[in-house]
Amino acid sequence: MSVDRIFLDHENPRHVPYDTQEEVIAYLCKQEQILPIARDIVSHGLSPLELFALLPGKVSGTYIAAEGNRRLCALKLLNDPDLAPAHLRKDFEKLSKGWEATDEVASVEFKSKTEVKVWLDRLHDGLSGGIGRRHWNADQKQRNSGKRKNSVAMAVLDYAVENNVISAADRAGKLTTVQRFLGNSLMQEALGIDRTDPTELKSNRPKGDFDKLLTQFVGDLQTDNGQVTSRKNKPEIDEYARKLSRMTGLSGETVAPAPLTALDPKGKTSEKAAKPKSPGAPKKLPYDQAIADELGKLGSYKLSNLYFSICNIPLTDNTPIVAIGLWAFVESLCAKLGSTVDFISFLSVLRLTGYGLGNKEQTKGLREAIERVSKYGNTTKHDEDAAHFNGTQLANDMEKMRKLIFKCVEDAVSKK
Repeated sequence: MSVDRIFLDHENPRHVPYDTQEEVIAYLCKQEQILPIARDIVSHGLSPLELFALLPGKVSGTYIAAEGNRRLCALKLLNDPDLAPAHLRKDFEKLSKGWEATDEVASVEFKSKTEVKVWLDRLHDGLSGGIGRRHWNADQKQRNSGKRKNSVAMAVLDYAVENNVISAADRAGKLTTVQRFLGNSLMQEALGIDRTDPTELKSNRPKGDFDKLLTQFVGDLQTDNGQVTSRKNKPEIDEYARKLSRMTGLSGETVAPAPLTALDPKGKTSEKAAKPKSPGAPKKLPYDQAIADELGKLGSYKLSNLYFSICNIPLTDNTPIVAIGLWAFVESLCAKLGSTVDFISFLSVLRLTGYGLGNKEQTKGLREAIERVSKYGNTTKHDEDAAHFNGTQLANDMEKMRKLIFKCVEDAVSKK
């Protein structure tokens, strides 16, 4: 059906009745997130899974959208940005430049509101005793999305069920609370969670220690002692993580990060998982002779000595002090370039782009590494209990920053 022949419903249940198309557009743009829908349509097109439902209009050959008003509004504004409210017009003009106007949409025609109502009820009235749409719960959404937001919590809960720490029945409904806690960096450190490889969750705790910590955490999750609930804020979760890491009966050791999925319920590595050989954790931060040579040209004894030290000290037993050293090295290097702000702010997207390291999207991983180095250094320096103990992640961040460090030193040399 031609988009020009379809009009927005003045009496759509989303809003009070309106007299004109302009009023409906104004309401939808203000309250129903039409601009994000338009962006999504430009990026991905209209969903082939959703048809427009049409009713006959007052004028012969025209139709009213009984279903799909938000999508129709977005389409009309993309096709003709002048129809948009004044404060959004420029946004739609920009979007429309990369937009090939849609003239027709897939639709189904109904003769009356009564005929279409039975299907609208199934779309919008919830479960309705089983005949309506059933929304996915948190676990189902995570399995479908494959995104990382809940991946740690999902993997830990899966491990807990497989190792009889929690039953499948008791696990139901716990994902949101577990994600809230395991999204906290101190909780991840307490459990030894290693996310260096985004495709596989690992822990650098011995299995015995990990199981004790997990059993305590899951026990608190299931009881009514109020320690692990979805209402806890960050300071409260930080405090819980500190208490958890001070549990008695722990070896206090760290090991090469091992995948949680590599262990069967008895704690033995399965034959299938044992075949790949782990490369092992890095023993020191990666050293680059080109950076050292450039630092020699700069003539800064402090920076040369700091760089040598942080790359020479073994990581295994000295991660906190190396984290502070790396922070001091980057901070001092930026100061040499004239920085008067923290190095996260100084090493902006604009500066990274100017160094030829890529645009905003291309430097996302680099900027995340910079933020971690800053956070880990500051936490280790200033928190009375918390510190950074993940040497593998620190080494990975140093490797990611290698080109940036060289560019900064090179820049400083040019300004001597």
